[in-house]
Amino acid sequence: MSVVDYLVVALYFAAIVAVGASFSRSQKSLKEYFLGGNNVPWWAAAASGIATLVSAVSYLSAPGVAATGNYTLHQYRLGLPLAIFLLCWVMLPFFHRQQRYSIYEYFEERFDLKARLCASGLFVLLKVCYIGLATYAPALVIQKMFGWSVWPVVLFVGGVTTVYTMLGGIKAVIWTDTLQLVILMGGLVAVGGVLLGRIDGGLSEVIAVGAAHDKFKFFDFSFDLTTRYTFWGGLVGGAFFLLTQYGVDQAELQRFMATRSLRDGNLSLIVTLLATFAFGLFVFFIGTMLFVFYTQQPAKGGLAVTSNEIFPKFILEELPVGLKGLLVAGVLSAAMSTISAVLNSVTTVGVADFYNRFAAQPASVALAKRVTLALGLIGTLLAGFAGSLGNILELGMTLNSFFGGPLVGLFLLGMLSKRAKANAGFVGLLVGLGVAIWMGS
Repeated sequence: MSVVDYLVVALYFAAIVAVGASFSRSQKSLKEYFLGGNNVPWWAAAASGIATLVSAVSYLSAPGVAATGNYTLHQYRLGLPLAIFLLCWVMLPFFHRQQRYSIYEYFEERFDLKARLCASGLFVLLKVCYIGLATYAPALVIQKMFGWSVWPVVLFVGGVTTVYTMLGGIKAVIWTDTLQLVILMGGLVAVGGVLLGRIDGGLSEVIAVGAAHDKFKFFDFSFDLTTRYTFWGGLVGGAFFLLTQYGVDQAELQRFMATRSLRDGNLSLIVTLLATFAFGLFVFFIGTMLFVFYTQQPAKGGLAVTSNEIFPKFILEELPVGLKGLLVAGVLSAAMSTISAVLNSVTTVGVADFYNRFAAQPASVALAKRVTLALGLIGTLLAGFAGSLGNILELGMTLNSFFGGPLVGLFLLGMLSKRAKANAGFVGLLVGLGVAIWMGS
């Protein structure tokens, strides 16, 4: 990278720290620290939700998936209508009425203390491990692209994210996420412009070549159970997958609970769901353009590498000075937006479900900040073990899937059934977790 590229990355870090630190003095209560005083604009919560769901690995690897394949992965979005209905008319209204910091507090009221502590403890454990994975991923990507050492990147990304999350609470998370989304999108739009300028025939040629090679295929109506992405799987499983992402994950729900009203929360959630779909299609279209570009210029060898390497190869070899720095900032934005949201939510659950539940006095903001610092340091140090655990993206998805499915079932059991008694929640959660681990092993 050039001096200009390094300057772009440095400016990114300076802006993020400045935005995050600007909220440090306004944290006068736990409600302000964890829920932003219920004064967050709906559009900022939506932008934060979009940014959080984009990881560093998916940011760089998704275009390669489209370049070597098609759009059938997005069939799980067929579950959007049912997911929106359940989220906006069942889940979010329920949590807004509860007016609690942690969504898992409900389990004690509906079942018993064991169910609450089990759910909260598993959430904290798995999400702290996830922080390690999310911190390690961008360092690994940047090492492969530019040859930088992994540990300095891990410590810097983890340290900076922990500091601004600790200082500013949920508002720092949401407003830095909003800035990071602008950087994410700015980098991709810039790449799209460069690609179109390098493709003979422009947009019409992209559409023609893509269609000729079946790159825009979206639906697969196969009944073959060995086919990874099908219409039927997306229709049936998509809604439940989205429910695990948005309906029972404290890291996602917390920003929507921080809005000014239930209407604003629903609006921000719907915009997040629809915008992430559009964002995913745009990223895949970048991949289609990469396929056409390298088809026209086979000597560059862009289609001879793995799907994970296609987009980084284009960034390294084709982007002009300045844009490389913007794309590195985009990779860091994707990682840090995820880490900060998870870290803030883990602190919220830890303080609400463990400290406040058993302490004589509720926690202070100062204590919440110390917990954030401790959990951030632990998550960052765990990144050192991530490299020996295999595929980072698959690991992250596995951790979330272990916990998400059983939680959806437990929340729906509590909300929709009056017959389930105290022990049913605790036993059901353990059995569901065991089945999820067995199926994933």
